[in-house]
Order: sequence, then structure tokens, then C-alpha cells
Amino acid sequence: MNSQDCWRTIGTSGDRSCSLLEQHIHCHNCPVLTKAADRLRQRQLPSGYAEAALEAAALPVPVSPRLSSALVFRLGQEWMAIETDCIQDIATMQPVHRLPHRGGVIAGLVNVRGQLLIAIHLRELLEVDGATATQPSTTAMRIVVIEREGERWAFVADEVHGVVWYDPATEQPLAATVPPLRAAIASGTLPWSSSQATRLASANLFQCLHREVVP
Repeated sequence: MNSQDCWRTIGTSGDRSCSLLEQHIHCHNCPVLTKAADRLRQRQLPSGYAEAALEAAALPVPVSPRLSSALVFRLGQEWMAIETDCIQDIATMQPVHRLPHRGGVIAGLVNVRGQLLIAIHLRELLEVDGATATQPSTTAMRIVVIEREGERWAFVADEVHGVVWYDPATEQPLAATVPPLRAAIASGTLPWSSSQATRLASANLFQCLHREVVP
């Protein structure tokens, strides 16, 4: 079969009625398609094609916004976000065992995939109102493990939405009513969904934990 574009009509891209398909299985293996490809490669370029291609290659490439990523999670009724670089693990809810004679920001010890980690009361540290519209669902709660320069902490999130990408230029200042300690940790707010998420700076958070926890 030597008809022009036969692969589109009676070949594998057509109704497959070509008698050569039984021998070659696919048009890619057929000498008819090979000869057509050779003719295409050997044809002369249209007048001005090379010049137009060079001009197109010289055009400046539009620069898209440099996006950042953050993990969005909920504490009480408030949504928080923290850069993904510090997220080491997200695990299903596990019991947090209190440590004797230790309180304050330290919630206790939690076993995450066989490793015991110090869990912190992030809600208390950020001065988030403990009242919730509904009782937190244990199926939605997660243990979030954060790490920075080899230092690792865990905290309980009432819900983890997931990773979101955002343009740092869209970040808004914190409201004047934000509690002082949270304002010292947070860098701003991100427009997210129909609400906003307070973006926590991991460097500030770890510095605060040093002050509050490390003797």
C-alpha cells in the first residue's frame, strides 16, 4: 500500500484495514512510513524559515513568579502554614505521653515510626484560642514532625490540608490583634482558599523553642 498518509486512513491511526499490518504489526515498522519520513527530512526549508526561527529563539523568555511551598494545617479554628523545607514527616495520630515534672510548651513524648520525639504544645505556644466549633476528629488529627539543622520536634495538628504553592509577593502583613508571641514567630499571612493562613517562619519557631524549652 503506497497511498499518501495511508497510516492515517487504513493504518494504526485509521481503520487498520491495511493488508501490511499483519506483517509489520504497526505502521512504525512499515517501509512506506519510513520512506515518507525520509522525504519529509529531505525537503527544502521554506524561504525565511531559518531567519524566523533565529528571531523566535532570541526573544526574551517570560519569567514566571518564583513560587514557594508551604504546608497548611489547622490548630483549633485557625489555619497555619510553614515552609515545606522543615517538614520531616506527617504521621497518623499517636498517643503523647507526658513527662514527669515537665510542662509548659512540652507536651510529652510521641512515637513516630519507632522514634521517640519531644512533642510541643504548638497551639499554646502560638496562643491559639482552644475553643473549636466542633470537637476535633481523631481521624483528621496528625502528628507533624519538623526539623532544622538536625533539631527535630513534633506537634499535633487538628487537621492537615496539604502543600500549597504561593507567590511570596502575595503575603500580607499580620493583623495588629495577633498575640505577641505568635507575631514573633509568624512572618505574615497567605491568601488561602476563602480564608487566610498565618505563615510561620521556621527559623523564628526554632529560636522560640530554644528560649522556651531548652534549659
